Amino acid sequence: MDIIITHEQADFDAAGSVLAAWLLDPSRMPILPKKRNRNLASFIDDYKSRLPFFTWKTLPKGTIRRILITDTQNIALHERMEGVKDIIVWDHHPHRHIFPDREENIYENTGACTTFLVERLMDHPEIHPGRIFATLMLMGIYEDTGSLTYGTTTARDIRAAAWLVEQGGDLDLMRRYVLQPMTDHQQQGCELLLQTLESYEVNGKQISIAMADIREISDEFSAVAHHLRDMLNPDGLILLLGVKTGVRMICRSTTDEIDFGAMMRVMNGGGHTRAASGLIPVEYMETGNAADILSDAREKVLRALPEYIKPPAPNLADKMKKGMSPEQLKLIRLIDETAEQLDTPVYIVGGVVRDLLLDHPVMDFDIVTEGDAIRLGKELSARYGGRLVLHPQFFTAKWEIPNGTSLDLISARSESYEYPAALPTVAMSGMKDDLMRRDFTINTLAVRLDGEHYGKLLDLCGGLTDLEAHLIHTLHKQSFIDDPTRMFRAVRFEQRFDFELEADTLRQLREQLEGVQLLTGQRIWHELRLYCAEPYPENNFARIVQLGIAAQVHSALCWTDEMEADQVRFRDAKRAAYWNDVISADLDTTDREGPLWIWLSSFPLKTVIELGERLLMPKKTQRIIEGLSQLRTDFPLISRKSPSQITFFLEKLPAESLYCYSLFCPESEKALIKNYILKWRHIHPTFTGEDLIEMGIEPGPQMRTLLTGLRAACLDLDLNPEEETEWLEMSIEKGL
Repeated sequence: MDIIITHEQADFDAAGSVLAAWLLDPSRMPILPKKRNRNLASFIDDYKSRLPFFTWKTLPKGTIRRILITDTQNIALHERMEGVKDIIVWDHHPHRHIFPDREENIYENTGACTTFLVERLMDHPEIHPGRIFATLMLMGIYEDTGSLTYGTTTARDIRAAAWLVEQGGDLDLMRRYVLQPMTDHQQQGCELLLQTLESYEVNGKQISIAMADIREISDEFSAVAHHLRDMLNPDGLILLLGVKTGVRMICRSTTDEIDFGAMMRVMNGGGHTRAASGLIPVEYMETGNAADILSDAREKVLRALPEYIKPPAPNLADKMKKGMSPEQLKLIRLIDETAEQLDTPVYIVGGVVRDLLLDHPVMDFDIVTEGDAIRLGKELSARYGGRLVLHPQFFTAKWEIPNGTSLDLISARSESYEYPAALPTVAMSGMKDDLMRRDFTINTLAVRLDGEHYGKLLDLCGGLTDLEAHLIHTLHKQSFIDDPTRMFRAVRFEQRFDFELEADTLRQLREQLEGVQLLTGQRIWHELRLYCAEPYPENNFARIVQLGIAAQVHSALCWTDEMEADQVRFRDAKRAAYWNDVISADLDTTDREGPLWIWLSSFPLKTVIELGERLLMPKKTQRIIEGLSQLRTDFPLISRKSPSQITFFLEKLPAESLYCYSLFCPESEKALIKNYILKWRHIHPTFTGEDLIEMGIEPGPQMRTLLTGLRAACLDLDLNPEEETEWLEMSIEKGL
């Protein structure tokens, strides 16, 4: 048989996730542990005849083939589980790698585990949970998200809860169990805890710690923790409870900047960032002095706390003043004042904040608003003039300011991907979702601009930590699957800042390389062109080869020392002034794409043509790269020939090809190209086709041969007009 189990001291989310997993496959046997929190126990006692749950005692006899674990990765072993290796985990806590990775495992970032299982029920219209089942799953979501108010709550939790209400979930029934008053024992324990309550400031956060010996009190204390947290409203609350096996710890916080879940995972427990529990085992607890044991536990907790509390977020007002121009700061102040009056939080986000923290210059920035960016744009243009261009389908607007600059105003939004490598579907959302849609943690940093919040850093994804550690770190394991262009961007940021790919990010990239093949040629070409704007493009090219990204574009792409030498010579070369007259209109493009042209032209012409087709290069670009390829292959030999042969070869190639080649080729060849540009290409005979007609030569092959030969003679022999006449007469006489 297959079974579904969850953690000890089961709560509504544990029971709700077990129930949802059973509804998805009723052949599985849903088991709840004997130890349950009081609220869940009351509900099950009242409705046990209508619920499908077993205990280990009531589970039918038989061999267990497969175990499905929900809402935990830390289970109590039972004798009937011995030898079972087929184990699946469905959890919403951070992946702890306790069980082997397998495709069926699910680790989702939702406020409640029940949520993502309910999402799967929503995909099965034939399943109708009914009032009791829907209410139990609804209580699982509500309890684990603090009635949808915790910072860990996601839009998915809210949608799942709404669907359960539509399916008959009873809010009045839910209120009877989720919001129960404390028992007499809990009241007694609460009074004991208040007598010892002390507050500490740790990394700028107010932490309240209370201790009580409850060895003689038999009850569940999570309700007490909720009560004290709501009454005291500290940043963090830790209850140290003397029980018969040691010191039980119950932790609650009101901010994601305190990670109690991580702290408890190293103290024989676990849980969420804001709600967690653990145990400090004490062998002599039955006979020891409880007050001393609890005091020792408090000291241990206080020593550990700083590691799990983010230091106060820095205020970047001073960095903005130093790193931004007076014009930029003036513009930000206009936005600050307008947003404050509209009561709309506004931010600068991503690369701008990253560059400020790295003391890099800020070129330009966008404004992200937690609300309607179009409304903000209309107010700004009404107050200060200018033109507003609206893009309602993307929830954005562009404010074209009277001073000639423009500013993009963007509503915070979420993104979803219909399939791997698809362009995203966007929806208006909150700031958390907006940051979570981004590529790497270092690009999720935001600075708030409105009112008293001016300059405050918002770091919800650990971007500051990764920035300080010099790491490129994806936000989730699907990142490269959703958008494989992020592989190219990971390399660009890694090389630009001299950072490293974080270990798990590197593993994800290597495992998901084939996603590059799903990208269109235009998207890959765009990313490759961006490398050319970096200080050392060759480092980016070498790195995508090393990581295997380039091979997914074309199997022939490689990197050699000779290629690197060409890039360095190109980058360090000084452009001669005479090129300005030759390709003046395209010099910007040439400088912007030149390193890429040089790399791709290193390959055989057949490969160059195939690359052009794969990357959907513009025709002109394709011709330039093919011209460079021809120069590499043929010019070393042709350079030993006459000026006319050199000229006739070079004039068939794009000027951009000649320019790029001249910056890295040998000096002898560079001199010949210079001669061609300054002199030879301008040399033409004084005789024309009309002159030859007057001499009795009919238009056709003979005329072309004569004119070509005459031009070659002018180039090679420097003929004057009289000598040209003699050459023509002699050639005609010879029957040329």
